[in-house]
Amino acid sequence: MVTMGNVWDRTTAFLSEHLSAILPVALLAILLPSAIQSIIAPLATQSETARLSVNGASLLLSILSLWGQLAIVAWALDPAGGRGAMRVASRRLLPMIGVALLLLLGMLLLIAPIPVVLGLSGYDLQAAMNGQQGEVPPNAAGFIVLYTLALLPIFLFLGSRLALVTPLVVAERRGTGVFARSFALTRGIAWKIIGVLVLLLIVAMVSVLAARTVFGSILQLIAGGDGDITIATVLTAMIVSLVGTVFTVLADAFTAKLYLAARAAREPIATAS
Repeated sequence: MVTMGNVWDRTTAFLSEHLSAILPVALLAILLPSAIQSIIAPLATQSETARLSVNGASLLLSILSLWGQLAIVAWALDPAGGRGAMRVASRRLLPMIGVALLLLLGMLLLIAPIPVVLGLSGYDLQAAMNGQQGEVPPNAAGFIVLYTLALLPIFLFLGSRLALVTPLVVAERRGTGVFARSFALTRGIAWKIIGVLVLLLIVAMVSVLAARTVFGSILQLIAGGDGDITIATVLTAMIVSLVGTVFTVLADAFTAKLYLAARAAREPIATAS
């Protein structure tokens, strides 16, 4: 039986024992890419060339961040492996990118009715993609609200059942089989995972919002400045990214320990059968 309290205890114990070792990875491969993405994002509105450049840089930074998360997951799966976790992350990066693209495709298929309805109702999707805000037609707004509300429980369910995909990619060579394997390992504990996911998301969102609002306002008053990139925006991006990195590392370590607990609970059943 998987007990979330035990998983949290193992997660916090791992982080407290190995914090000094994983800190450089978290700072350089998760915090820094996130901060840079936030800093350069406003430049995308300057021109088409700038937008393409920003998008390209953001893609590379996202891949670096993904590598960092894989390294932390690998470290949590095998703390004795030490810095070998970074080699594991490098070997499993391409498979993880493939799995992430499949997950992205699935998510896009689920939300596809929203842009379709917007397009049919006369909303300028091209302008929206270029960062221009437009008014949503009233005949589409009701559908979007109802469809979004219907998607929330679906995403929560899928998020709970696919929560172990990343540690599975790191620990097991299954390709697209990681999806079925994650569903099998999370059977019977989906509600527990949903509870953890909701709690973590709420705390993370509130913390990030507070950091952006409070520190952003204070730094703007102190440093000020004009333009898309200022001292205030850079420092705010660093602080917000620091808060986000804390929750990212926590979530990565937790899913790794959850995978170990779920596998230990399921494999004896499989062996007995």
